[in-house]
Formats: sequence, C-alpha cells, structure tokens
Amino acid sequence: MDRRKWTRNITIMVLGAFNAESFSSATPPYKWVLDPWSIFVTFMFYGLSLLVIEDLVSRYSWDYRKLFLIGLIYGILEEGFLALTNVLPGYSQFAVGYGRYLGLNVPWTIFISEFHAIYTVVLTFMIADIIIPRERAGPVLSKWQYVPVLGYLAFLYLFVPTSVLEMVNTSSHFAMLLFQTEFFLNNFFLINAVRFYPTWESIVIQLVAIIVLSILVIRLPKLDLNRSEKEFVSRKSYVLLILLFELMFWIPYIIHVPEIIAVIYYLLLPVAFLKLILSKIRKDSSFNKEKMVAMALALLLFFGGVGILVYTARGDILGLVIIIVALWIEVELITRKYFLLRIFKKR
Repeated sequence: MDRRKWTRNITIMVLGAFNAESFSSATPPYKWVLDPWSIFVTFMFYGLSLLVIEDLVSRYSWDYRKLFLIGLIYGILEEGFLALTNVLPGYSQFAVGYGRYLGLNVPWTIFISEFHAIYTVVLTFMIADIIIPRERAGPVLSKWQYVPVLGYLAFLYLFVPTSVLEMVNTSSHFAMLLFQTEFFLNNFFLINAVRFYPTWESIVIQLVAIIVLSILVIRLPKLDLNRSEKEFVSRKSYVLLILLFELMFWIPYIIHVPEIIAVIYYLLLPVAFLKLILSKIRKDSSFNKEKMVAMALALLLFFGGVGILVYTARGDILGLVIIIVALWIEVELITRKYFLLRIFKKR
C-alpha cells in the first residue's frame, strides 16, 4: 500500500466531511462520536464520494475549474438524490415554498450545489494539495477497490432517501405544513396525494443538469495560464477577491430577495469571480504556493468564522470549542506554523 497516497486520501475524506458538515453546524462535531448514523451514513457518503473524485481528478489530471464543476455534480447528487433537500416541500433555508417549481426548490438547489462545490470539494482539495501534494497523476483506486466503494454508495442511495421520505411523511412538521395557506395553494395535488414523493420533473431536471455538467467537465479545454504581459500581483489581492466572493455568496442566504434575482445571482456570481481570479493568475509573474495558501486560508477562515457565529448564537459551547480547535489545527497544517501540532514540526 502506498502510505502517502492513502494518507492524502484519508485526509480528503475527513476534511470534506468534517468541514462541510460541522462548520455549517449541520452535524455538530460531537455527533460524529455519539451518533452511528453520522459515521455510517454521513461520513461514508462524503468520504467515499470524495475518494472517487480524487481518483477521477488524479486519473485525468483535471484542473480546479473542472473540480468546481464536479463539486456542483456532487452537490446535486447529495442534496437531490440522497438527502432530498432539493425536492422536499417546505425545505428551504430561504423560505417555505420559496422558488419552488416542478417539485424543485430552485434557489436552494443552486445555492447548496455551489456551497458543496466551494467548501466540500474545492476547499478540501486546496488544503490537501497544500499539506499532502499529489506525488504523481494516475489511478487512485483499482477496479477491485471501486467495487466496495460504489457498492456502499449504491446502498446509501437506496437506503437514505427511503428513510428521509418515511420520516417526512410521518413527521408532525410535514403535517403542520398542510395547514399553511401558501403551502396548501402551491401544493394542492401533492396534499391530495397524501404521501410525498419527488416529482418526475424534478428528477429529470437534476439529471439533465448532471449530464450537462459532465459534458462540460469532459469538453472544457485545458486551462491556459500563459500571458505575454506579466506583472506582480500581491497575495492581498487574491485574499480580497476570495473574501469578497464569500461575502457576496452568503448575502441572498441571509436576506430575503426575489427568487428570480436569487437564481440569476447565483448563476452569475461564481462565473464572474472565477474569471476574475483566473485573470489575476494569468497576469501574475510570481504566482506560487504561498498565494494558494493565502486563498485557502481566506476560504477556510471565513467559513470557519461563519461556523463560530452559528455555534455561538445557538449557545452550543461544546460544539464551539471543538470547531475552534479543529479550525486552529487546519490553519497550522496549511501554514506549517505549529503550536498544537509541534510533533509534526520536524517532518
């Protein structure tokens, strides 16, 4: 067994699951120990999915643009076909029934897919590429290793949605939604059907989106960072761009805006900032690992800061302490300036 390769693989699996779930407070950090569901379902889905992504990226030498697109696919698969948050009636962090068309929570679907692309996938790989760089391109999983990995994921795709639907259809939350006027008017036929199931239209829309994104991943030309005129671009410029993007990314999530504006906003925002960042890199005469570290830190610290605010607002002191320590450790690993992790200093 290639020890370094599997150290990187496990790092990707742990970082992707912990950061996306615990910093967002979706899974408080102590639940990873106390709740078997969190380990055998949540962690394994994140971990195995990211392991497959690592294999594809390494096997085909895909760049970060393609990694972002793969992250969007991952987001649709998790929220649309596993957790079903994209299709559940009344499920939206924006508002009940907000932007719901053909059985799909449209603004939420776009937002959460981009969330996973940014924080679950891109940030995870940035940190892994900094602390444990991939030594060589090529397959990470053999065809025999793919068997248990895909088998476990297939089991989750069959088991979890069934559990979610059963929970939704028998919950007092769903029963109360039936008495909300807006929900009733928007979902008359759904209510008369008694039990909720995802609409075929919502399934088709998400499958089409996955196919389109997959074609883009395959057909997107190799990233060309060459430019005749070069100039110095400071780390501060990259950090400011990342922080501005993150701040703007969360605005419609925090304040209620018209649904069509939210949709257009989230479709244009990542494209615009990706072009801005790439234009900076193309003209930068000294783009190096230190600037990538700065961007990764900006992403991580902003997201970790959001988590700290959430745990503080909830009064979850244990969760707050754990994520602060975890965030500190990740910063030490990225910067290689050790305090808690002095044992690794000589390595």
